Amino acid sequence: MAAEPQMKPAQSKAKGSDVLLEVKGLKKYFPIQKGLLRKTVGYVKAVDDVNFYVREGETLGLVGESGCGKSTAGRSIIRLYEPTAGQVLFKSRALASNGGDKMVNLLDLPPEDMKTVRKEISMVFQDPVNSLNPRMTVSDIVAEPLTIHGLNLGPETEAIVVRLLERVGLRPDHLRRYPHEFSGGQRQRIGIARALSLNPQLIICDEPVSALDVSIQAQTLNLLQDLQQDFNLSYIFVAHDLSVVQHISDRVAVMYVGKIAEIADAEELYSHPLHPYTEALLSAVPKADPLYKSDRIVMQGDVADPSNPPTGCYFHPRCRYAEEVCKLKTPEFRELKPEHWVACHRAEELTLEGI
Repeated sequence: MAAEPQMKPAQSKAKGSDVLLEVKGLKKYFPIQKGLLRKTVGYVKAVDDVNFYVREGETLGLVGESGCGKSTAGRSIIRLYEPTAGQVLFKSRALASNGGDKMVNLLDLPPEDMKTVRKEISMVFQDPVNSLNPRMTVSDIVAEPLTIHGLNLGPETEAIVVRLLERVGLRPDHLRRYPHEFSGGQRQRIGIARALSLNPQLIICDEPVSALDVSIQAQTLNLLQDLQQDFNLSYIFVAHDLSVVQHISDRVAVMYVGKIAEIADAEELYSHPLHPYTEALLSAVPKADPLYKSDRIVMQGDVADPSNPPTGCYFHPRCRYAEEVCKLKTPEFRELKPEHWVACHRAEELTLEGI
């Protein structure tokens, strides 16, 4: 029986690397409408005052339970969802007039400039079945971004597509096939090739391996890491599986009910978490040692409703360390250690378990 592919460890980036993307106070509220007149009676606060940055050439993991807002945050950055408020600052080469780069706020850009920036920010979607048009051949799917941006080079386009397919591990004879003729892992490779077609600086990976078998997950993650080295890519890697995020991310941001609970260097966060929610998530990560006795933290209650969140810290109804201040006052998101940010009133006094 063949050995299962091993995931490669992430290569940590220098602390002084340039910031490629900075998200400030990002909010995305979805209106709740009722009645015949569709009157707005409230809002689902899917993303609520989120702040983080991504350096050139690094991977930021964005993790949390289903419904925490991580995918919405990724889609709001590229304006697939129009954000309610905030800033998304991006170092664009395409909009710079002097051949260098220019920091622009994506939320202020008119449609034509936003289309230009989308050549520099691509996305790989979660579902490799529904994200590919079943009526298009692989050649047409991978070349579609070139066509949309007016970069289709006629006969040369097929050569570009062949090179991209070969780079992601597919063969030239796959060009004329349709998505239904491929496995899930192969479909995701087609999606990755499409994301690479415009030579982007940043790729937002929205749970790209969650629908794949474990062995295929490892192959796909290794491919993404190899491509990052070859093309000097930056990633925002959205996932709910912390064991996956650990192997590919340089830094990790943990989300809970639309807010960032903690963000730090991956090694630091996994070994020395500062937020009780992070500790609970880490306790659920499976261990490779069958003799290891897990002290899993079972969180009581349900995830807070983003349309009617609790007062104070959103996590306090499920937190075993909660005190009165946690119920009354929203914790400040602050830098407690260098490059280690957390939103918890008791972060200084708690000693939490990592892995």
